Order: sequence, then C-alpha cells, then structure tokens
Amino acid sequence: LMKKYTGCREIVCPGVTRFETQFLQLQAIVQQKQGLRNMFNSEEFRRSKFGRDKNGLAFEARQIVIGNDFWSKANDILKVFEPLVKVLRPVDGDEKPTMGFIYEAIDRAKQSIQKCSCYYSQYQEIIDKRWRFMHSDPHSAGYFLNPQFQYGVEHGSDVYRETFEGTKKVIMKLERNMDDQIKALSLVSIK
Repeated sequence: LMKKYTGCREIVCPGVTRFETQFLQLQAIVQQKQGLRNMFNSEEFRRSKFGRDKNGLAFEARQIVIGNDFWSKANDILKVFEPLVKVLRPVDGDEKPTMGFIYEAIDRAKQSIQKCSCYYSQYQEIIDKRWRFMHSDPHSAGYFLNPQFQYGVEHGSDVYRETFEGTKKVIMKLERNMDDQIKALSLVSIK
C-alpha cells in the first residue's frame, strides 16, 4: 500500500555510516510526506486490519503522520543534520585525505546550522563537545599548512593562533632537535 502512495520510492535508504543512514531515512520520509498522508487517509487503509485497529502501532503512526508536529521537528532535524553529513561524508570516505579540511568543514557546518536552526545554541554545545574530543594538533597543523587556509579563506586571529599553536606542537613532537625546530618554525609564517 505504501509503495502505491509513495510512487514505489523506498523510505529505507542505507548510507555509509549509521548517522548518514538516519539522515537519509528521515529525508526520504519528509520527501514522501504527502504520499504518506494520502495513504493513511485512504479508504484502502481505513478498511484494512491496521486501519480498523484503534490501539495498534498503525493507528499511532497515522496520528503522527497526519499531524504537523512531527513534520516540523523532522524539518528542524534535517536542517541540523545536513551540514554535519556534508562534513562526515568526506571524512568517512577514502577518496582524499581530509586532515587539512576538517577544521574548516566543522566551522562551515556550525555556521550553516546557526543560519537555519532556532536550536543552534543547543547543537553548538554538542558539536563543540564532540570536536574537543576528536580535535588534535595534527588537525590544526593539517589545516594551517593547507594552501586554501593560507591563501584562500579569511579567518579571525583566533583561528590563526589556534592552528599555529597546533602546528608548533606537531613540529616540536616530530623534531627533537631545538635548532631544527626553530628552522621549521621559521619556514611557517602567519599572514
């Protein structure tokens, strides 16, 4: 019955990661909003054993799909998920190294979420907490040494300072000789 009202489109959409799978499934459900509503309002559904059972899961699902609250919340969640999925796709993929790009990608995702979600402060806290857990000096160094960072995108002094500090720590860890550390650091400049 559902295939009839959704044009044979699947709602279960596997992704590369569990996070992406959840995003794709919710996105597919939202895209099929009208078809799902039509299905639950159809005479076929009402006459079916599921439609006649006022205590079952189908009745509960119908109430959710017919109402507006679920759709509003689902759209809000998609506005937050989409920028994060855009960050995670390249990180989880094997196509190219992402160390030099993840720093900016997280920043872009946070800005995108801030523009389109009234719940930004709650999500920002979660994202920042996760980033603090995952972030490392090699991330900072990778971004600092990325030519796009040096010559492409404008950043505040705090980003330069943070990424330069991470770069210094990486150089000091990789090179034990003080003179070589100084040489390496002199080759790395801040705009």
